[in-house]
Amino acid sequence: MTLLTVVSILLAAEKPAAGQQASQSEDQKYAGTWVGSYSTDGGNTDKLSYIFSKDEKGQWRGTVKFTNQDGEQTGELKSLQIADGKMKAKLDSPDGQVEVTIEGQFQGDRLEGTYSVSPKGSTDVAEKGTWKVTKSPAPKTGQ
Repeated sequence: MTLLTVVSILLAAEKPAAGQQASQSEDQKYAGTWVGSYSTDGGNTDKLSYIFSKDEKGQWRGTVKFTNQDGEQTGELKSLQIADGKMKAKLDSPDGQVEVTIEGQFQGDRLEGTYSVSPKGSTDVAEKGTWKVTKSPAPKTGQ
């Protein structure tokens, strides 16, 4: 074997591992707790947080917590997609009457975007607004 052949084999063997490593670091970049606030187009502002993680099948999972006129609300994000620095998800209201569409863009440790609220099965927008969250540092072990 020539040196060139050996180098080619070594480089080819490293490529899958390098690609796997990149996706793992992408996961770490997006997974975790993101805390901030949202503002309605009507001018109301309140608290908002997301928690993103991947399940054992490699699918993104997420929960959202926010405060509105009814107090603190928590919900599971449906059809959560995180890829290429963007996030998209849907959220059903607790009573199932409305659906919230959420879209955002990651910028380092910041994530900002828009949301719109529509009656279930309708494209009419009942409320819309913007939101901004910042990634919380990972909790320190042993505390």
